Amino acid sequence: MLVDVELVLFIGQTYRGLDFFSTAIVLLAQLFNSTPLDQQRFQVLAQPLSGGSWKLLVLEQLKPSPACWQVRADGLVNPSLVRFDFSGICSRYIDSNAYSIRINKTDLATSHSLRLIQEGGKLLLLGVPREAGNAILVASAALTNAVNNKVGGDAFLALRLAPGWQLSRRAYNGQGLSHIYFSTKALAAQANSNPPLITPKGVVPIRVIPYRPMR
Repeated sequence: MLVDVELVLFIGQTYRGLDFFSTAIVLLAQLFNSTPLDQQRFQVLAQPLSGGSWKLLVLEQLKPSPACWQVRADGLVNPSLVRFDFSGICSRYIDSNAYSIRINKTDLATSHSLRLIQEGGKLLLLGVPREAGNAILVASAALTNAVNNKVGGDAFLALRLAPGWQLSRRAYNGQGLSHIYFSTKALAAQANSNPPLITPKGVVPIRVIPYRPMR
């Protein structure tokens, strides 16, 4: 069973010069654990938007049928859950309240944001630090001319996680939460290949919308 954690914090107070609210959020992130997931039950997708931008979407298959997504012959993906009442059958994770990055057992929800950028012939999912630093390659997909011509409507592009990355579930006091991690324990292996922190055309900041799991 998944649970939601509701927290009440006193905003605006300071303690020894530190902002209480910011400090509480950081300490909270350190209390979360993660649990492994069956990767076959998930699909990480990029949704094309107007103006050449993209939006991140993660789908989870809770029950065997009906299928929450369908892979097309051309390699693109149709989120078929929009065609039926998917309550209890599928879950979808659509914003930064529903997913974040976890590296070497550290929750980076407060320090990094997930962004999709189009760079050359690839679409990259990057973990971008809120302060100065290098972006982290989390997932990617090839953007061929054929794909560019076909993406649109209900056709989504499947993203492949970078080596060493997987999806896991945030947990608190042993209970799974309705929040997914893009997690890795092997960041050091990517250190020399991470793309630099950039802000090119096509960066899509993840919208913050209050998230509730579908029942």
